[in-house]
Amino acid sequence: MPAPKPPQTNPSARSGKPGRTWRRTPPPEHTPSTQEWVDIARRALIEDGIVGVKIDRLAKIAGVTRGGFYWRFKSHAELLSALLEDWRARNTQPMLDVIAQPGTMDERLTRLANLYILEQGFSAAYDRAVRAWANMSPDVEQAVQEADAVRIEAIRQAFVEGGYEDHDALIRARIVYFHQVGYYATGLKESLEQRQTLTSSYIRVFTGHD
Repeated sequence: MPAPKPPQTNPSARSGKPGRTWRRTPPPEHTPSTQEWVDIARRALIEDGIVGVKIDRLAKIAGVTRGGFYWRFKSHAELLSALLEDWRARNTQPMLDVIAQPGTMDERLTRLANLYILEQGFSAAYDRAVRAWANMSPDVEQAVQEADAVRIEAIRQAFVEGGYEDHDALIRARIVYFHQVGYYATGLKESLEQRQTLTSSYIRVFTGHD
């Protein structure tokens, strides 16, 4: 009587070729979460610029192997996309929320000034780092220009709601916004007390109110 034949197996399952059925296991417990990778990348961007946002370097900071990165991201480009979205959420949305709150124009601009001065919901260092990154990437440059346009429009709308004509509102909004961007770009150093003392004078100039 002939010996029984061994059970047939799917060659593709042995070789790893298409046709194999498998299920990916969960990442190890010590692997950083997606947001933790973004947080690490943000700190690296602020400290060393975009050249410091490298997978090997981030993995070393996180205390894991390079493979740990790929549990969360398919590629370095995907991380950079997530980092840019993080910047939009952290540095633009809080500003939009503050300026949209009801109140007089003086009150709205005071809240906006406090957000910038106290850096509660806004990071000047993060903004500078992303703008420096934009000098090396057309896509990031476009994202920054789009964010600038959104921020200016929010300020313009506040001026319109405050009774200013459309053209006047746009010019005043640009002055308010470009003033703040220029303040950080020049690296001007003033104490918290100095900045808070000058706030009312700035707002008087911005609004034209005596």
